[in-house]
Amino acid sequence: MSVKESGGIFSMMFREVGLFWEQAWKWAEDQAKADREQEKVDQQRRLAEAQARLLEQIRLAKEAGLDVDRIMAVMQQELKK
Repeated sequence: MSVKESGGIFSMMFREVGLFWEQAWKWAEDQAKADREQEKVDQQRRLAEAQARLLEQIRLAKEAGLDVDRIMAVMQQELKK
């Protein structure tokens, strides 16, 4: 197809530039979606690790003879204030 048949050089250029930006936009959206999914996985992993550390601390406190249930109840009341 010649330049004259396609509507001129500027028409071809705008079509090509438009196609490029469309592909770039789609790639950026795909990358953002993948990043959000990875962030969710990371967030769940950090939450699970924090819960495991808390359970370990509770276990150690109970072994040391502390009344963990009473302490947690007091802490929850303090947080509600």
